[in-house]
Amino acid sequence: MPKPLLTDRQKMVIQYRKDGLTQQEIADLLQTTRSNISLIQKSANENIRLAKEALAYVYSQNSTLVCTLSAGSELTREAYTIYKSARQLNIKVQYDTSALINRIMLAVPEKLAGTIVKEDINLYLNPTGIIYVY
Repeated sequence: MPKPLLTDRQKMVIQYRKDGLTQQEIADLLQTTRSNISLIQKSANENIRLAKEALAYVYSQNSTLVCTLSAGSELTREAYTIYKSARQLNIKVQYDTSALINRIMLAVPEKLAGTIVKEDINLYLNPTGIIYVY
């Protein structure tokens, strides 16, 4: 049987954090230390990040690199570049500007500081106009 992406303990910690509990409150509930909860949460977040990266890679295989958002650029200004690059490929992007920016922000929050790009972001576009962020 394949190894699960997240352990039961990691799932519990993620759910408790989503419910608004602090690490110390979770530690008390699970009868462990806050430090241990921190490690569990960090490990879960890393597993999720790796899974997202793997999925983005798989989806990008049937897509074309439409552009790379460079570190230091401003996301709302880069939307024009994305649409322009897509037009050059004769593909209509399936998102308005707001939805496009939200998709990028949700996909790679670790590469952004607000709407400023902290680390290069590759955007792929499939033939039906769906953007994949990698």
